[in-house]
Amino acid sequence: MKIGTRVVIVAAIPSIALLGIMVQDNLKRLDLASQAQSVAAISAMAPVIGGLVHEIQKERGASAGFIGAGGQGEFASLLDKQRTLTNRAMQTYDALNLTATDAVGGQALHDLANQSRIKLEQLNAMRENVSSLKATVPEVAAYFADTIASLLKIIESMSSLTTDSRISNRIVAYSSLLQGKERAGQERTIGTAAFTSGRFSPESYQQFVKFAAMQNTYFSTFNSYANPEERRALQNALTGDVGKRVEDQRSVALKSPFGGSLSDVKGEDWYKAATNRINALKAVEDQTGSELSAFATNTAASERRGLMISIAASLAALAFVALLAAIVTRSITGPVGRIVGTMRALASGRADTELDVTPDQSEIGDMVRSVAVFRTNAQERLRLEAEANANRSLSEREQRERERQQAQDAAEVQFAVDTLADGLGALAAGQLTYRLNAPFASRLDKIRIDFNGAIQHLEEVIMDVSSNAQAIAAGSSQIRASADDLAKRTEQQAASVEETAAALEQITTTVADTTNRAEEAGRLVSSTRENAEHSGAVVTKAIGAMNEIKASSDEISNIIGVIDEIAFQTNLLALNAGVEAARAGEAGKGFAVVAQEVRELAQRSASAAKDIKALIAQSGEHVVNGVSLVGETGQALNQIVTQVKEISINVLSIVEASREQATGIKEINHAVSQMDHGTQQNAAMVEESTAASHALAKEADSLFALVGKFETTAGMLTQPRHNSRPSYKRYG
Repeated sequence: MKIGTRVVIVAAIPSIALLGIMVQDNLKRLDLASQAQSVAAISAMAPVIGGLVHEIQKERGASAGFIGAGGQGEFASLLDKQRTLTNRAMQTYDALNLTATDAVGGQALHDLANQSRIKLEQLNAMRENVSSLKATVPEVAAYFADTIASLLKIIESMSSLTTDSRISNRIVAYSSLLQGKERAGQERTIGTAAFTSGRFSPESYQQFVKFAAMQNTYFSTFNSYANPEERRALQNALTGDVGKRVEDQRSVALKSPFGGSLSDVKGEDWYKAATNRINALKAVEDQTGSELSAFATNTAASERRGLMISIAASLAALAFVALLAAIVTRSITGPVGRIVGTMRALASGRADTELDVTPDQSEIGDMVRSVAVFRTNAQERLRLEAEANANRSLSEREQRERERQQAQDAAEVQFAVDTLADGLGALAAGQLTYRLNAPFASRLDKIRIDFNGAIQHLEEVIMDVSSNAQAIAAGSSQIRASADDLAKRTEQQAASVEETAAALEQITTTVADTTNRAEEAGRLVSSTRENAEHSGAVVTKAIGAMNEIKASSDEISNIIGVIDEIAFQTNLLALNAGVEAARAGEAGKGFAVVAQEVRELAQRSASAAKDIKALIAQSGEHVVNGVSLVGETGQALNQIVTQVKEISINVLSIVEASREQATGIKEINHAVSQMDHGTQQNAAMVEESTAASHALAKEADSLFALVGKFETTAGMLTQPRHNSRPSYKRYG
């Protein structure tokens, strides 16, 4: 193998390693640029999603006020206007087309968008129930809370698209602000219903207090991750006039269970004050979302510029290395080749051969000067031969002496040329231990000394290369061992995190099932409460009917009394008529018979009236007993209704607590899944590092193989032996 080829191979080894490092770095930059581009695309959609959430929050509060006011007052017109604004925001949101399978964010965003679409499709049915006053405030709050939560999850999903902590912190701040604003909207809904109706139920009061506390928690998280300008904007929104007004009205609500009164604040006043505060938070949200979108866009552009610059720098570096290798190779092989050509021409007797190599301070310069001496000696030999031919007129003895001297000079020159040619041949074969030990003629011996010095210097260079390769091999072995250990530990950690994620997933499923069962129990209790209330209403109507029957019986008794008195008076009149007829004698006999009949008829009427009155009195007693029993039944049903209401409140509290636990465990599950994903990525990166260390060890072995082809005084250079590369499970 020629020297030029060997030099090219030696130069190619670090070039290949450099190329691998550059490719890996550019791939990492490409991944970061892709992540930043995805986050920038979704962050540009965030203001539209936030706008829809804001309008839905306002409609929730207006719906609660409408229900609390029984469909009367200002909330009727306010609800119609708000529904129009919500419809416009939904049209803008639908234009994003997030449910498309090729939407930015991939399958995860597609699934979240489908969930929110299903919730939004149920909005018209909920509106009909609100308009007909069939829906209750808790039902309205639960539906709108689920719908808004499904939309907020779309924004929260941005955090899974990037590994840049700067963008992640801004996403956390933006998401925390949206969550705090959502709790402010839920507080507005419960407060509007309470102030409008004039009372807090125990459950609604607990929710009211909880949502106020949750706002402080989320706003504290926002302050931990937001920049100073965003923190100042939030502080101004909370401590300004609108914030102070809400605080004053909130203090009235908090004092109501302890002797306070809600009559000092109207439902419309609370709704307007809470809405103004939420609008102020919306301004902070718009500012934060705008800065997040701008930062994500600038980051994406910066990552793209960095990728382009890195690619250009990589290509420039490779071009520079290739050019430098070509220049170095040509600087060695070109002069050596021309020197060899000149030596061959001199060996063939052409002393007029041109030596077109400029001598420098390197070993090649020494070789050039030595060849120049060879050429000068060859020319001198030819000149001497010419002089010998010109001096043939000299004496035979002088001529023979001259010929002998010339032959000796030619032999010395030929010996030097042949010996130097053998040395160059050994050098071409890689034998750096070869030396020209046979001395030349005194005038030519400097060539031998210079050649031996050049070979010795080249041998030292090769031995230095071997020593550096040995150091590289030792370092790569240490890196490989460390990478192998790290791969094992990362594999164990990934397995542990995966098992933890699986266990947490089972817990999440169990809690979700418990939540569903609790919600079903809540629905059954609500149905039972409605039936009990309906039964109570029926019993109340029955009591009224029994009272009306009792009143009618009393009236009939009065009428019978009148009839009894009429019969008594008729009997008296008939008796008087009979007395007068007896006084009349024969003329009054007919009238006496009639009077007797009238008297008997009056007596029968009085007897019948007494029987009817007795029956009515007995019926009245039965009616009184029935009224008493129905009243006791009504009281029992009222107690049942009260107890069912208390059970409903407790069941709803259990449902809400189960739902919050399910939400918390889902968030924990999501965090553990992200940890699992990150651990899997770390394991994949460790495996790549391990593979790179093994590749580096192989390249060091290849370098030893190339250097080992040279023979030095230390013997044949041998490459170190390495253990075989272990196999690990790949993650990613």
